[in-house]
Amino acid sequence: MTLIAQIAASFGALLLGAWLFTNTVEWIGYRFKLPSGFAGSFIAAVATALPETLVPIVAIIAGYREGVAVGAILGAPLMLSTVAMGIGGLSVLVAYLTGRRRRPVIKTSHFSLDARHFLVAYSLVLAVSLTDFKPAHFAVAVVLFLLYMVYVRRLLRTGDVVEQPSIEFEMAHPVLAGLLAAVFLVGSVALLVAGAHGFADAVERLAERLGADPFTVSCLLAPIATELPEKLNSVIWYLKGRDDLALGNVTGAMVFQATFPVAVGLLFTSWRLDSRELATVTVPLAAMVLLYLYSRRNELDWKVMSTVAVLYPVPFVFT
Repeated sequence: MTLIAQIAASFGALLLGAWLFTNTVEWIGYRFKLPSGFAGSFIAAVATALPETLVPIVAIIAGYREGVAVGAILGAPLMLSTVAMGIGGLSVLVAYLTGRRRRPVIKTSHFSLDARHFLVAYSLVLAVSLTDFKPAHFAVAVVLFLLYMVYVRRLLRTGDVVEQPSIEFEMAHPVLAGLLAAVFLVGSVALLVAGAHGFADAVERLAERLGADPFTVSCLLAPIATELPEKLNSVIWYLKGRDDLALGNVTGAMVFQATFPVAVGLLFTSWRLDSRELATVTVPLAAMVLLYLYSRRNELDWKVMSTVAVLYPVPFVFT
C-alpha cells in the first residue's frame, strides 16, 4: 500500500506540475505573440514532456539501476508514436461522428517538419546504439543537441500567432504579472522534480518486488503515466479542431524525446542495448515512416493514426 501511495502521489505531483507549467508557458507564448507551430511543438510539447524527461535524468543522478533510465528514455517515443497517435485518431473520429468535423482527417501543416527531424534523430540513435564505442556516443549526443536547436529555430517561423490561453496572469502592473508567472513556473518545476524522483524510486522498488526487468517496468509504466498530459491536451484540441496544437503537442514531444533525453543517456549511461531495446527504437521509426508517407497528401486519416497503435507491444511480445 505504501508503494501504491507513493506512485499515486508522484503521479499527482507530475500532473499538477505539468498543468501549471503548460499554462504558464502558454501564457508567455501568447504574451509575446509566438507562432502556433512553436507553441504546439515546443512550448506545449516540452512542457508536457518534462515529467517523462525528468524520470530518467533523476534515475541517473540518484543512482538507480541503468535499466530504469534507459527504459524511460526509450519508452516515451514508443508510447507517443503509437498509443498517443491512436488516441488522436479516435479523437478525430469522435469529433467527426459528433458533427464537429466535416471529414475524419486532420490537416498536417507542419507535421512534415516534426516527422523529418524525428526520423533523422532516431535513425542516428539506432545507428549509434549498434556500437559500444563511447566517442561515437558522445559525437551523436552533440549532434542531437544541435539538431534540436535547429528544429526550434525553424518552429519560430511556423504557423499563425498563438491564440489566447485559458489562464492569464493579467494584473494592473505588467511586472507583477511577470513575477506571478515566474512563481508559477518555479513552483511547477519543483513539483515535476519531486514527482519524477518519487516515480523513479517507485519503479525501481516495483521491479524488485515483481522480480521483473527494470527496463520493461519503466518502459511500460513510466510513459503511460507521464505521457498523460500530452494525450489529454491533444484530445481536447482535436475536439476543438485545433489540429496544429493537438498534433504538434505529440510530434513536438517526440522530437524532444528523441534528442535531449537520448543525448543524456548516451553521455551518462553505458547505452548497451539488447535486441528488445533496439526493437523499442525501431518501432517508433517504423510508425513515423508510415505516418510521414501518408501525410504527403497534406492530411492524416484517423484510420492510419489508429493503426500505428497496434505496434506498441511489438518490443515486448516478439523479442
